[in-house]
Parts: sequence; C-alpha cells; structure tokens
Amino acid sequence: MEKFLQKISAFVVVIICMGISVTHAQVNGRVIDDKKSGIPGLTVRVKNTNTAVITDANGMYFIKIGGNTAVLVFSAVGYLKEERSVVNNTQVDVTMKESSENMDEVVVVGFGTVKKVNLTGAVSVIKGEQLAKRQVASVSAALQGMAPGVTVTQQSGLPGSDAASIRIRGISSMFAGKDPLTLVDNVEMNINLVDPNTIQSISILKDAAAASIYGSRAANGVVLITTKRGADKKGEIQYNAYTGLQQATNLPDKVNGLEHMELYDMALVNVGRTPVFTNAISAYKATGPDNFSVFNTDWKDLMLTGNGLMQNHNLNFSTGTDKINVYASGTYLKQNGLTANTNLTRYDFRFNTNVKVLKNLSASMDIALNRSDRMWPGTSPNILMMEMIGLPANIAGKFDSGQYGEAWNNVNPIAQAEVGGFENVLNKSSVLTGTLTYNPIDDLKISATYSGNINRPRNRTLQKQYQVFLPDIANNVLVEGPIYPASNGLNESWTESAQHLFRTQVNYNKEVGKHTLGFLAGFSAEDFQTRNISGSRQNFINTEMPYLNTGDAGTMTNSGGISDWAILSFYSRINYHFQDKYLLEVNGRWDASSRFSAGNRWGFFPSLSAGWKISQESFWDDIKQVINESKIRFSYGVLGNQNLTSYPTVSQFSPGTANNYYFNNSITSGYAITQASNQLIQWESSKQLDVGIDMSLFNSKLTITADYFKRRIYDMLQTLPIPLMVGLSAPYVNAGSMENKGWELGLTWRDAVKDFRYGIQVNLSDVRNKVIDLNNQEYINGVTIIKEGAAIDSYYGYISDGLFQNVDQISTAADHFPTTKPGDVRYRDISGPNGSPDGLIDNFDRTVLGNSFPQYEYSLNLDASWKGFDLSMFFQGVGKRDNYMSGIGAWAFHSTNFQGSAYEFHKDYWSPENPDASYPRLTVGLDNNQKNSSYWIRSGAYLRFKNVVMGYTLPAALTNRLKIGLLRFYVSGQNLLTFDNFYKGFDPEKDNNTGQFYPIMKTYSLGLTLNFNANTKK
Repeated sequence: MEKFLQKISAFVVVIICMGISVTHAQVNGRVIDDKKSGIPGLTVRVKNTNTAVITDANGMYFIKIGGNTAVLVFSAVGYLKEERSVVNNTQVDVTMKESSENMDEVVVVGFGTVKKVNLTGAVSVIKGEQLAKRQVASVSAALQGMAPGVTVTQQSGLPGSDAASIRIRGISSMFAGKDPLTLVDNVEMNINLVDPNTIQSISILKDAAAASIYGSRAANGVVLITTKRGADKKGEIQYNAYTGLQQATNLPDKVNGLEHMELYDMALVNVGRTPVFTNAISAYKATGPDNFSVFNTDWKDLMLTGNGLMQNHNLNFSTGTDKINVYASGTYLKQNGLTANTNLTRYDFRFNTNVKVLKNLSASMDIALNRSDRMWPGTSPNILMMEMIGLPANIAGKFDSGQYGEAWNNVNPIAQAEVGGFENVLNKSSVLTGTLTYNPIDDLKISATYSGNINRPRNRTLQKQYQVFLPDIANNVLVEGPIYPASNGLNESWTESAQHLFRTQVNYNKEVGKHTLGFLAGFSAEDFQTRNISGSRQNFINTEMPYLNTGDAGTMTNSGGISDWAILSFYSRINYHFQDKYLLEVNGRWDASSRFSAGNRWGFFPSLSAGWKISQESFWDDIKQVINESKIRFSYGVLGNQNLTSYPTVSQFSPGTANNYYFNNSITSGYAITQASNQLIQWESSKQLDVGIDMSLFNSKLTITADYFKRRIYDMLQTLPIPLMVGLSAPYVNAGSMENKGWELGLTWRDAVKDFRYGIQVNLSDVRNKVIDLNNQEYINGVTIIKEGAAIDSYYGYISDGLFQNVDQISTAADHFPTTKPGDVRYRDISGPNGSPDGLIDNFDRTVLGNSFPQYEYSLNLDASWKGFDLSMFFQGVGKRDNYMSGIGAWAFHSTNFQGSAYEFHKDYWSPENPDASYPRLTVGLDNNQKNSSYWIRSGAYLRFKNVVMGYTLPAALTNRLKIGLLRFYVSGQNLLTFDNFYKGFDPEKDNNTGQFYPIMKTYSLGLTLNFNANTKK
C-alpha cells in the first residue's frame, strides 16, 4: 500500500508540474537512505547550472533538465554526494550513503561559495538547525561553544542586554575595536537583530585567507550569516513555537538579620569602634522578626517576581516556481526578566525573493524588519540586583500591608523596581537589499547590489518618586516618611543611523581538463552616518503624563550631534585547482578610509592560501580505506583595522561651559580644541599564519579538523603621553605590537546501528595573547593593565602570601599599613632590585597576577535518534581562566552607596580560633584587605551543561491522516548545571565581578514544530 501511495504521489507531482510548463524536459524520482526511508530537504541540481529543487517530506522530487540528457547531482548534509546521468521523461530513484560530514558540502565564504573539500582557509560552519536548539533571545549567545577558536562569553541575562561578546582567535586590538564583522547575506548587520528562525547557516572566517577579501573590515574575523530562501516547490508553511521559564543560574546567599548585626558589631570592635546593634540584637532574640520593628527581610524573595516567562512564535512560508522563489518569515518574542517591569518584546519580519527576469538575468530583493521594545525600571536592573544581594536583612523592605520601608537612606530596590519609573528603548530597524545578476555567457556572472540599513532607537527614561513609611512603634502604626528621590525627571533621546552599500562584482569559473580556474573582482562603496538629539526636564507635576513639555522649563537641557565615515574598496580573488588535488587561492583588497588623511588613506591587504588533497595521491591508496580523505592547508595574509570612534587626523572641537568666554559684557558659548590630531597615522595591521589539516576516516564516520595559527598585530593605534603644557589630550599614533597564537581541534563521529543513529562532536582550542611592544608605555585601568610582556588586560596588583597569623609575623614583615593586625592579608615585597624585598609595601610591589581571557575552551555535543525520538545534549566549558572579585561581590559590609551585608561564605572569617579561614578578619571602614591583590582571584574554569533537547516526531502515517507534513514536540533546558570552584553564588563566566550584575538565565522550555506542504498526502 505504501509503495502504491508513493507512486500515486509521484504521479500527482508530475501532473501538477506539467500543468505549469510542458516545454521543458523533465525527470522525477525518489531519494531514500539505506533504511529505505525517504530523505526530505535534499538538493537535486542539474550539474553546471543553477537549476535545483528540494525533495519533499517523502523524498520525492521533480526537476526540469532543459534538454534531452543531463547529469543530476544529489546532495545533503550527512550524505555522500551522488551523480546520475539522466534522459528526458524518466524516473530516477537514488539511494544515498551516509557521511558524518560531507566533504563536498558547499560552504559560504567571502562573496561566494566553495566546496568544503576545496577549502584552503580556516572556516567553521554552523547549521541553522543547531542554533534552533538554543532557546535564547540573541544569536550571539547561541554561538557559545559551537566553533573552535571562537570565544563567546555572556556577561548578563538581562532582557535586551543579554548579548554575548564574540572574539575570534583572541583579542586583536587595544583601542580600534574587538568585535568581528557580521554580514547577513553579505550586508553588515547587528548579529543580535537577526531572527535565529531564519538562519540557514553561519560561516565563521578565522584566518586571513578566508577573511582578507573583506580587508580592513575583517581584522577581528568575519561572521557570515546566510538566511533561508524560497525552495523550488509548490510551497511549505512551518510554525515553530516554544515557551519557557527563566531562573537565575546563580545568586549568593546572605546572612540573616541577626547574623548581620552580630558580625557587623564584631567588625566594628575589630577596628576599635563601639558596637551599634547591642539593643537590636537583644530585641531580635527576645521577640524574633515581626516585619514592623524587627526585620529579617528576604530581599530576593521580595524582588524576584518568579515571572521570568519567555515565549517565541515563528511562522514562515517557502514556495517557488521556475520563475520566482519566495521565503517569508515572521517572529514574535516576549522575554520577561526576574524583577518587576523588566521585559523585552521583539517582532522580526523577513521577506527574501529571487526572480528570474530573463533567461540570463535574475534579481533578488530582501527585506528585513525588526522592532524591539525593551522595558526596564527607571533604575538600572544591574543596580537593583546589586542592592538586592547587598542590602542587610535587618532593615525594612516592604511591610505586610504593602507599603515600602525606608531600606537604606530611603533607597529601596523593591520600590524602585515596582513604582520607580521606567527606561524604555524602542528600536526600529530595516534592511533593504537588492541584487541584479547577469550571466552573458556560461561560467560568467556579473552582479550589482545595493543595500540600506536604517536603525532608529528611541530612549525614554522616567525617574518617578515613591513614598516610604516608618513604623510608629508607640502607636503601632505606619507613618509617612520621605518621598524619594528629591525630584522626578524625564530624559528622552532619538538616534538615527544609516548605512548604505553599493557593490558590483564579476565571477568567472571554468573547468578545462584537469584545470579549474575561478576569478572574482569587485568594487564596493559604503558610508555610515548617525544623528542624535536628546532632552530632559525635571519636576513634573504629574508623572502619569511623561512628556517633556509638562516638566519644569527651568530644568531643561538638550544636546545633539552627527558623525559619519566612509570606505571605498576594490577586491579580487583567484582560485586555481589542478587535478582536483592541488589548490591555490590568492586574495587582495584595497581599502580607502575617510578616517585617514589623503597620503595614508589607502591600504592593501593580500593573502595567499594553498591546499594539498594528499589522499588523492596514488601512494595513499593502501590506507584510503581507513583515512578516506585528507587535506593539508596553509595560509598567510595581512588584514587592517580602522575602527576608531572619531577622525584622528582632524583636531577635535568640543562645546561646554568650560569653553565659554566673556565677550561684549556677556557670557558667550564657545568651542575649544580638546584633542590633538595626527595627520600621519595609518592602518593598524595584522599578519596571520595558519596551518591546518582536514581528514575523514572509517568510511567518513570520523572527521578531524586541526589548525595552528599565529597573528602579529603591528602599527597599533594607541595614544602616547604628551606634555601637559600642550593643553590637549594625546593624539592617536601607530606604535606597538602584540601577538595571538594558538591551536584548534574539531572531532566529529557519526554512525548508525540499525534504527539508532548517533553523533559525537568535540571542539577544543587554546589561544594566548602577549603584548610585544608599547613604546615602554603602560595602561592601568583599575584592576587591569596593558603592558609589554603580558597578556592584554591582565590583572594587576599585589601578590598575596596568605593572612598574618600573629603580631610577630607583622613585626618581621615589610611595612604594610599602620592598622595592620593578625587576620589581615599579607602582601609580598618585590619592589627591590631583581624582585628582592626593600622593606616597604607600596605601588611598586604591584605586578601581573593573571588574565581573564579563557584558555583551553572545549565543548561536547551528543545527539541521537531512534525512530521518532531524538535527543541532543551540549556541554561547554573553560579549562583555565583567572577571575577577580571585588566590591560587594567579595568584601563583607562593603558598599559605596549603602551599608553592605555579608554572605554565607564570609562566616568562614579569620580569628585566633579559625586560623585557616578563607576570609580575612571582619572589618568596617578599612581597606587594608581590599587592595587589588591575588587574594581575590579565583579560578574561573567551569563546565556547563549548556543545553539538552528531547523531542518526538509523530509517524508519517499519522501526520498524513492529519493532512500535515510534520509534527514534532520537544522539551529543552538551557544552562542547567555549572561545575566550578568559584565564589559560591557567583557565575564564573562573569568578568571582574563587583556585585553589580544581572545573572545569566537558566531556561526550561516546551516547544513544537509543525509543517504543512503541498505534497502532504491527502
């Protein structure tokens, strides 16, 4: 019966397509795997043409071949490519063989594609379906652990601010930008404005050979995102949805109200001061907390709403004919935060169209629209979290009757979150791209592209006042206290940024016998401009009407500005293959930046790469049954960087009251030069070397990719000190160099045992940074330093030698501080000649202590399927990393804004009875133990159970009766477990934690995928 239905289905497909056109030769058939199951979504292409179709849910296809004979190429991820010679009006069925990673897979690279087997650069490819397993709001966060050599760190889970930083093979600049270039269908775009549902694949270009076609834009690597496009079939509708609950991965536990008072009084005594909580402690012990006069406030319980719901709904449509292909997608995302009035709502719409205008002329038009509406309380959620984990429990938060307590000097984070105003950022972005492609002859393609990218964010921040209440203990009532803050206020700002690009290029590819030649040449011009205007007022009579004209005109402020830059570029690439085993590629790009003066405006960035498919040699035949494919790669190239925020070759003028002057008996607004210029600066550049190998073993069940790389950044853009008498800030100069070097390893195993299929993927990489030359300069920024011989942004401070145990140790040690006592941190004296002691602890004893950049990054991806069930698990971690804690995050009773409390781990404090304590003696108001030192550095290494997905797809027999193509349900978890030795309650991934942070989210989700298509059985 099933075979009969398959034949009927094929017959119906043929009849439908014949109804559309009967003037073309045609072939149909079914593509199956070794289990006799149809393979959906497989590409069937007429060789050496652009004609291609996609198999339906049952593996059926129908294609027009344009003549009486042709060669069809069958390809899909996970299967070895097959070719079949066909003739008109025949049925050709194909059985595909599995492959762990098809070496003939087409990979998107700069301004084109290349077969993976012929790739000579270092490129990592991530499929869209891999990203879809991550229930996160930003694409950047979903990339974590997906590709070796790509460091992704997330610092926050705050809705609208949970994007992750991406560093490709280390940090590539001090002051000229560190982020990679992100292109969506070859148009620059913010990666976190891309809807993950629309992504077909992501290519990460890591070495100069892969990235140099983008020249100066590619100094920090390139992320190429390819979105989905319409298929050559009747049509398909897909609905994807999930809903999830978010929770904090980690938050520290504070001591209770009684413990706080007891420990705080002890800290006062330790510094020679009088205890302040003696009576309060007695009252607490006598009556216990009543939340009226005696408090044990659970700030986390009152602040966290438990409403961290997240939902995502996507509806997309794909269809096509021989003349037009259309893909449309719309997505709604709603993400709630952990506290009141914290959420993000985002709408994404994408419309991709390909049209065959004439026989040799085609066009494409892409539209991407994004609207995000981010709502936060009027006080930053990061500050609210800091207050939540820092305020002591013995003060009033919220009374049982609902009124707000005075907390600390009327600063009450519960009131600030619930009624203290809002910060609303509404951003509307639109990207329009149009391309014309002309094929005058075979193998030659000429294209022209225009794109416009417009962003219009609007920010409105309203600071509202709230009433606090005080307990009248004598009358057992609450009375009104102060209104906080002293005034209300509204700030509004509008920004419009526009980026325009025009690009035209020529592609030529030709096969002649054993020779294959590819040539690409292009020209591009792009400009960027941003305008902004802002205004503010205070003292609104009615904050329910938050409009600037209703505020006090006497408090009015306003400002505005404009900035722009432009780049003109020529680029070219030549590919040559001989005997399909010797590969050569040469790239070159010429860039001119408006940020440099005429004499230094142009930069040339070339690269050379080569590959040898050694497994194609005859001497490899004896081991080819084991090592099926093997390729050695080599590349070397130069990239540039100009990503400064200003025009360093032009003197900077600034307005402001400091620049006003007295003229004609009145104060007149003035401008003054504030920064010196340098007409001689030029491109910051980097030289990059990469050596790699790609292998496929055991009938392509195991694939291995390994790389060694080295990058030297020189002519770095930095500022060197100038005499104070100049009266200006220092100009940028080209001075100094630094180096990144490291290695990457990727292993993938795929196999099947009857109906059980499974895969194992392991990524491991390491990168080390070293600053080589800074012209003997040092840049100290708090706890970090940039200096010669150390990694960029290394931790800097004193070396700790533990804690002083007695007075004798203090008397025989180098002079520390007059208030030093047993239980304080002991610092190492290294400031004498050759690091010898000089008897004094001072600033000269500071040294490099470590570095927070991750080393030995690794990930493990496990997936399996059996019949309709599927399971995937993803682990990600860091083998070595130093992380620094300070402020509220580390020190008991410390805060610059309020009286801080202590955490549970602070109870392991030093005393004569506890000499092996993990924390120094308790103190208040002394900074002896709060110096930047190695005492506060902990290992930031961790292993995280990043993601798990378990799904079930209904059998085809059932979905056919329901008249749908596919129905899959799944449950998922994100950031479920973290294993580390960091401070308890704090996330090891967060850099330099001072206690002002928003935790990364743990998410539990339930979702479904539903497909309808024209080939569904009726």
